[in-house]
Amino acid sequence: MEFKQVECFVAVARKCSFSKAADVLFLSQPAITSNIQKLEKELGIILFDRRNRNTTLTKGGEEFFPHALEILNARDKAKMALDPDNKKIEGVLEICASTIPEQYLLPHIIKAFKEAYPQVLFSIRHKDSKEVAEEILVGKTNFGFIGAKYPNEGIKYIDFFEDRLVLITSPEKSFNTDSISIKSLIGEEIVLREEGSGTRLLIERALKEKKLDINIFKSRTINYSLEALKKMVSLNIGISFASDISVKCEVASGRLKQYEIEDLNLNRHFSLVYCNNRYLSPAEKKFKDFVAAWKWNNIDI
Repeated sequence: MEFKQVECFVAVARKCSFSKAADVLFLSQPAITSNIQKLEKELGIILFDRRNRNTTLTKGGEEFFPHALEILNARDKAKMALDPDNKKIEGVLEICASTIPEQYLLPHIIKAFKEAYPQVLFSIRHKDSKEVAEEILVGKTNFGFIGAKYPNEGIKYIDFFEDRLVLITSPEKSFNTDSISIKSLIGEEIVLREEGSGTRLLIERALKEKKLDINIFKSRTINYSLEALKKMVSLNIGISFASDISVKCEVASGRLKQYEIEDLNLNRHFSLVYCNNRYLSPAEKKFKDFVAAWKWNNIDI
């Protein structure tokens, strides 16, 4: 068994694609396929189900995946122990991010990090907050940026941005004051994010504190896209809740109205999440420390 074979296996498992794994590892797709076939022959099992559109792990592949991570982790630890002066800040950082961090926050961090460390490349995938935490736990990605915390001893969080949700409505709809109570919204139609999103989780938790739930609204439309949600609200299909930073342009242009909910705690932090017991490469450690020290002073979000 060769390290390159294990690297190829982990990359395909994470990307669910031979071609995307080839891009990440800077190899040809035939080279990826050849390494996987050799590994399967040595292990005596089929690692991937190639019949579907997306390449997925077989049961044997799922069982081998954590062992593959341990193999690569042990190799990287040994390399650093034997050559502690090898501090090259280069490589590919794989990141999963939920909607708000991905669209409004992460680009600023990546721009500044790449100015300092131009040899580092990024591979970014979109997932909701719950999916990001799950992928970190099983080792399918290195870092995540999310707006909700899921307590687990296997993962750690670094808060890097304070956020708050606001009520948004169409210009046609208006309330008497800029600050309203949640009970004044009973019976309203609402457009919600999908279950698993940090925004949806925060709303549900805040309502629960008031012994309420989303059934106070007359009807609910579920939307997986923030941009589509904002458009639906602007067309007066329903009210919604969104991060203050995500609606600044629409509110300034008059396409949306924004209100504070005076009796709900809709404050939260966006966080970097990473695996608690996984070895971090020099580039990964540098990025973690970079985010932990990040300041939003004088940055126009």
